[in-house]
Amino acid sequence: MESPDGAGSCERECRPLFFMGYSVKIRQHDISDCGAACIASVSAYWGLRLPIAKIRLFSNTDSRGTTIKGIVDAARAFGFYAEGFRAQEASLYKIPNPSIVHLEKRSGLLHYAVLYGAKEGKVNIMDPLDGEMHTIKMEEFLQEWSGRVILLTPAKDFKKGASGESVVARMVKLVTSNRERLAKAFITSLLFTMASFAISLFMKIILDRIIPSGERVGLTTASILIALVFAISLLLTWVRSTILVKVGLKIDKELIGKYIIHMVKLPGIFYDARETGEITSRISDAAKIRSCITGTLSTVAISVFMLLFSLVAMFAISPAMAIPSLAAIPLFIIQFRIADRFNKRVRRTIMERGATFENRIIETVKSYLTIKYSGGENYFAGKCMDALSHLLESAERGARGAIISGAAAEFTSRLLVVFVLWMGGVEVMKGNISIGELVAFFTIISLFTTPLCELATSSPEIREGTVAASRLFEILDLEAESFEGGVVLSSNTPQSLKLCGVGFSYPGRATLFREAEMEFRRGEISLITGDSGCGKSTLVSLLTRLRKPTEGHITADDVNIENINLKYWRELIAVVPQCPSLFAGTLMENIAPGIEEPDRKRIALICRDLGLSNLIKSLPLGVESNIGEGGATLSGGQQQRVAIARAIYRDAPVLIIDEGTSNLDRESELLADRVIKSERDRGKIVIVVSHKENTKNIADRVYKMGQCFAPGDSCTPLCG
Repeated sequence: MESPDGAGSCERECRPLFFMGYSVKIRQHDISDCGAACIASVSAYWGLRLPIAKIRLFSNTDSRGTTIKGIVDAARAFGFYAEGFRAQEASLYKIPNPSIVHLEKRSGLLHYAVLYGAKEGKVNIMDPLDGEMHTIKMEEFLQEWSGRVILLTPAKDFKKGASGESVVARMVKLVTSNRERLAKAFITSLLFTMASFAISLFMKIILDRIIPSGERVGLTTASILIALVFAISLLLTWVRSTILVKVGLKIDKELIGKYIIHMVKLPGIFYDARETGEITSRISDAAKIRSCITGTLSTVAISVFMLLFSLVAMFAISPAMAIPSLAAIPLFIIQFRIADRFNKRVRRTIMERGATFENRIIETVKSYLTIKYSGGENYFAGKCMDALSHLLESAERGARGAIISGAAAEFTSRLLVVFVLWMGGVEVMKGNISIGELVAFFTIISLFTTPLCELATSSPEIREGTVAASRLFEILDLEAESFEGGVVLSSNTPQSLKLCGVGFSYPGRATLFREAEMEFRRGEISLITGDSGCGKSTLVSLLTRLRKPTEGHITADDVNIENINLKYWRELIAVVPQCPSLFAGTLMENIAPGIEEPDRKRIALICRDLGLSNLIKSLPLGVESNIGEGGATLSGGQQQRVAIARAIYRDAPVLIIDEGTSNLDRESELLADRVIKSERDRGKIVIVVSHKENTKNIADRVYKMGQCFAPGDSCTPLCG
């Protein structure tokens, strides 16, 4: 067996398959997650539980999937020795298990699976596509295997355990944090159940005593009591519903609020690796968790109580009829197990396809100009309809399963009712029970079968809630950026920034650049140019600490910026991004976001210098006018000038402009250049990333990705 570069071999023996406390059957979340799911499975085998979302960050999994290098890099980050090899069939019987194999499916899909053993012409694999173990013939496996295998064994620093709390533990916390209100809801439900049993008792008394004795006063009294019980039942239902609504609102606020606060603090790579619809779909996951707790779980708790209470009542009335009725319980349990196994797969698929459909809609709305200009209405509508078809296909499958499950439970329930009616009739004929006792037992049997049916058919809601919880909590388990700790500079105006042998590569990708040596000085404009894709914008993300260099370091006044407090560091930098990133709100809010009382005179001067005065005059409310979602009412050039105005108003000592003038006409560009030079003259460090040749006219120092040019300096290599 050879490594990809032709070197290396593996002669290690297979170790027996056993599990260290966590299930190795891991199902991928979407079509691009198979590599991450395989790492999760291998980690679980060795005793480390990892969420797929965390693995995605370390493997740089995106909509295109994961490279072999990405899997190797991620595995090493989690404490494994990992290496990719090319192997032959004979090696499959010798390599240590579990290992990850690369497949080329007949459909053309590239895929990863986990090899858990090969013996006697068969292989055992865990396929993340369905999260199940499969034993397949070696011939079938070889038809899809690309010959690539990734070996993973724990290193010395490998640590067992769980990354984050389990879903069950998190759900228990949510329940306990609302235990007082949920307890009140439970008590009202118990009282409602007891009221139902009271009605059965009244019916027995009326049929056995009052009617045969002809007591009209007793009949009237009993009827009034029954009506009173009905009224109390309605009141209890209203109280319970009100309590559960309040609990639901609290859970929504807690989960959605926590998700939003955590989401905005996640590193930039989180957003790069996910589509918008996938991120926003977690909001609806929170609603599913709330529904599961306030609806399904509370119903299950009440159903269990009703079941126990009705069993006691049934045995009190007639043990002879109660004992045979117990035979229905195993039937309902079997139905629940079958339904739960089915729903475990289909509910996650529905959520994933729902997120995909949501993302297609968002993508289509955002790209409406491209659609119109290219005449692509049918194409983009077709993509949305395909995503909708896949979603509805899964939804239909889930609904069909729910219908079958409900029908089976209902059939079992009615079969039990028929059995009780027959057996009760026999008992009455024998004189063992009275007509009243039969009616009471018949009423109670409905209270016995109702919770059984609810328990048997609760699987879809429970599974939907747990799947939603796993999707939401795995994002909450991701490590957010830390704004605590770190030093501050002795001067809030750094004199220079230096790149010292800086290199960067995305996990699982080739090195983007290496050995970058740059210096950005106060009172100078430094220009970074180069071909598209050479890493100019990545340099900006390194300077702003959205990412970390994979080699070398960056200093501010000889202090490594990684040692500087992150919040403080970003306050020192104002950035004009490639895309203006305006938001729905007023022009004022876009120029001075988050500032309650902005300096209107200063904003007016900045807008004048950037040629925005005429725009402001044309707006109905001036700077207080709403500019629409994403600044939709403004032209591309106007949006860029607003973004520049925002950065200038921030008045940070470091100004970075990343292709911030690409959409400006020549006149507007000259105005922007004048503003940029004035910022330099105020003693700021100004860094401009641009393709435009005429930008060199304002630069004091020019860096080209590959070479360094500075007035009076000789050309020196920059990137390898």
